[in-house]
Amino acid sequence: MKAAHPKPPSNVKLGRSNVRTTPDGRIHALEALRSLGLSGTPEQLEALAREHGLRPSLHSFAEVREATLSYADYTTLAFGLDTLEARRWRGKAREILRRYLEGDIGLAAEIAERSPSAAHRRWLSARLESVESRKRFMSTVAKHGGEGNIYQQVSSLSNQSVLKMNSADFRRTRKARHTRDGMTATELLRLSYLETATSKAIEQHRA
Repeated sequence: MKAAHPKPPSNVKLGRSNVRTTPDGRIHALEALRSLGLSGTPEQLEALAREHGLRPSLHSFAEVREATLSYADYTTLAFGLDTLEARRWRGKAREILRRYLEGDIGLAAEIAERSPSAAHRRWLSARLESVESRKRFMSTVAKHGGEGNIYQQVSSLSNQSVLKMNSADFRRTRKARHTRDGMTATELLRLSYLETATSKAIEQHRA
């Protein structure tokens, strides 16, 4: 029986170029350089790595070991070079920042579409649902006289019910800046259900 060939790396669109990627999320280094308007030679990569502190590593593309870069490395070059393609990237970065500051939800949708992971898209859906359930929950608490640190107290109780630890310990354990950003999709959905059910219970009790 013939051995199965490994699945070839997929491509990512960088500017007007298709650049090969690795399963662990790195990009073909020389192709990345060409997408930035450079010649993309091994010597040029070596010089840029020294100048900009890049950290290339090797990956087997069709059984040939070739250099790869991280997206962080690519971003460093996009902001550090003066080619036409690099300037285009900086213009796009300004546009993305503007949309982020304006709260353009379409930006999140575009990012989700670029993700190859269905699990990550499910997590985003659960995260957005948790935003709405929290707003409804806090609105209900406020409507019925909540004030001061009551909001932090009820949030902590809800989080502890789902996570079985307080929020500070959870953030430290999951290395997350914000509690909900460290939750799994399942935990987010459980928290949304709890907050929605609690909101309904408060309304019924006060009716």
